[in-house]
Amino acid sequence: MHRAEDLQSLEREAWQLKNRFLAIIEPYRSDLWRFCLSLTKSPWDAEDLVQETLIKALAILGQVWQPLNPRSYLFRIATNTWLNQQRKRNKETLMDNAEELMQDTMPMSGMEVQESIEMLACSLTPKQTVIVLVMDVFDFTAREAAELLTMSEGAVKSALHRARARLRKLKQTESRAMDIPRSVVKQTTVLTEQNSPEKARLVDRFIEAFNHRNLDMMASLLAEHAEWDGVHVGQEYGKETSIKHSLADDFKDPLLEKQFAKCEQLWGREVVAIYYNSESGPQLNDLIYLETEEEHITMRKHYYFCQDLLAEAAKALNVTLQEDKKYKIES
Repeated sequence: MHRAEDLQSLEREAWQLKNRFLAIIEPYRSDLWRFCLSLTKSPWDAEDLVQETLIKALAILGQVWQPLNPRSYLFRIATNTWLNQQRKRNKETLMDNAEELMQDTMPMSGMEVQESIEMLACSLTPKQTVIVLVMDVFDFTAREAAELLTMSEGAVKSALHRARARLRKLKQTESRAMDIPRSVVKQTTVLTEQNSPEKARLVDRFIEAFNHRNLDMMASLLAEHAEWDGVHVGQEYGKETSIKHSLADDFKDPLLEKQFAKCEQLWGREVVAIYYNSESGPQLNDLIYLETEEEHITMRKHYYFCQDLLAEAAKALNVTLQEDKKYKIES
């Protein structure tokens, strides 16, 4: 019979394996994040897709027999995960007339592609979106894109030509629309999450507890079944576990005295931003998303180790990232 010690030993080995895996894929991580952002159009959804991709990539590694290109391996899993999400949401769109779209076969410049990114999700099928992104933005060859999507090279090239022509046609239509008064043109807005009065009070009390360094007050806000999610690092389950570990670690941080918390609206979501008071001004240290139920916090989701997301957030908040910050935990 296996003992608890056996599982703990396996846990340590799994942690070391995970750190080795993350070190190997580190050079490709920012590209993966930008790719996921281009697919989802939301930094929050992009980070979720990156996290799911990395979890799957490590989990199925032992089932892959052929030699792997790390970048292609990650992009393939991200692509398949996103395509499955789109199928579940029934957002597959039909191709336009193939003969009409095949007329334009010229490659698109990087600037053209960047200007067209916002058109992708609503104008192309999910597979076309992926093909345009990996070939015109991330410089994949037709062969690499074909392997990524399990298609023939001919099918990839054909889909790419149709997608490029479709986007150029849309850009021409958009250019003509620029002459129409702005009030007539439909504006696209990001839906902003509105906290309920109960959640707003909990967020305010969470910020007050942090800014007053009050561990007992912070702990009192947690539900008994509260969870902690350190994105890309680990999870904790239960209030007592959080008090002993994540909360205790947060309040023992030697830099805590130079930090303060503030509620921010970011990409349609209200989050708690943790800032570090440096000599040059506030620097972004962490983002925390809180989930609540009635009068208690049920989830604290920390993005402390999400460097690409935090860099994007710092730009949106018009601050810099905290200097000399580590984005990984050593084994």
